[in-house]
Amino acid sequence: MGENPHSQNQLLNQYISKLEIRFILIDNRLCPDWSREEHTRMRDCFYLILDGQGKITVNGEEFYPKKDDMVLLPKNSRVSLYSENETCYNKYWCDFSATINGKSLFDIIDFPYVVHIENPDYVKSLFNKLSELRLKNDAVSALMTKSILIELLAIFLSCDKAKPHDEIQDDEFVKFINDYIKNHIHEKISVKSLSNLMGFNEKYFISIFNKHFGITPALYIKHMRLETAKYDLLYTDHSIAFIADTIGFSTIQKLSKDFKEYTGFTPTEFRKTFK
Repeated sequence: MGENPHSQNQLLNQYISKLEIRFILIDNRLCPDWSREEHTRMRDCFYLILDGQGKITVNGEEFYPKKDDMVLLPKNSRVSLYSENETCYNKYWCDFSATINGKSLFDIIDFPYVVHIENPDYVKSLFNKLSELRLKNDAVSALMTKSILIELLAIFLSCDKAKPHDEIQDDEFVKFINDYIKNHIHEKISVKSLSNLMGFNEKYFISIFNKHFGITPALYIKHMRLETAKYDLLYTDHSIAFIADTIGFSTIQKLSKDFKEYTGFTPTEFRKTFK
């Protein structure tokens, strides 16, 4: 049987699938009084620089954005802004919120603060469309607003090939957990046994685990079992009873119940529909 891919990209995809993004405010103007001393951002914010000069300091890093640069100021970042009145930035700006299970998206992925946009006219059109939609309150406009915000986010992150934080991508804790569960997936795996293996007390282990994965250890183990079941159903001819036994389910009925809750299909339906 081929390798069952529980890569960090899959882990990131699980996070992104739960992304909640909310539009808050948008504007486009020249701001002569734009300079501000260091403060903590209360919301996520995008700038699209149209022209002007200045300095933006984010969490101690200094940037001098130029025309067609896009700037991200994430919630809770420490930011100071400076620009002379004669050369003040003319820009679009948009406040929004991007969270996954209540946690900021930008706590989960590595991201740049400033990128250069290769298609500025298209990005401007997205900001303009957002500006038009802000005054509407129908369902279609709400869906379009969310879609545009996601597209802006994707354009921004793709410019710098954003990647999972080290704590998700390379961290030894994550690698150990994934490898251990994969290699012992047919066994009973308890939170206590995992915490003992890591040399942590159980309460501290759970807090560290939640920080890295965003869900409880028990739920993550269940999800890994069910992802393995999906793979085996599609890429092997093993019986459902055999699959249940090899991934740690005590009965076919238990696997079927959890699998249906997870995917919307019974194992038989899933194999028949997608294999």
